[in-house]
Amino acid sequence: MMAIRGIEHIGITVSNIEQAETFFTQALDASVLYRLVPWQENEQRIDGRQMRPLNGLPPQLSIVGLSMLRLGNGCNVELFQLEPGIADDLATIGQPGVNHFSLCVDDICAMAEKLKAHGARFYDGPNDCFAQEEGAGNQTWFCLTPFGVLIELIALPSPLRYDSEAVQTRWLPAE
Repeated sequence: MMAIRGIEHIGITVSNIEQAETFFTQALDASVLYRLVPWQENEQRIDGRQMRPLNGLPPQLSIVGLSMLRLGNGCNVELFQLEPGIADDLATIGQPGVNHFSLCVDDICAMAEKLKAHGARFYDGPNDCFAQEEGAGNQTWFCLTPFGVLIELIALPSPLRYDSEAVQTRWLPAE
């Protein structure tokens, strides 16, 4: 039987991989597992023509940094830096494709303060969850990293409600 076991990693293209690594390790307590393309060693870049058949990377781009990080009790994060570089455009929920990732936290305000200390800018919040996610202490709060990635913090201490046709419950990281 073929079954999906879960999301193993998410890939994020950033304008400055050194800055992104620092944010993930210092603000989110992630750890760098390895660097497939160390950003410190420019001679190890990967040409877009080599990658195009594998993942569609445009041939005019090169990968100049590629790091795999471990983030808490969830999926891994793969960071990419490309040349020519990308702009630090502000991510929004209104963009197509993967537009943010969410981190399950125990103390949303304490985590927000830590992220702010590392340059994250927060939208209004924290906000109480609503509808099926409503419950005592269930809150969400969005921020933008210094390198333009949208992150949602979510605290879900109270049980969620499910639609009548649901056959599974929402996966949440272990405490």
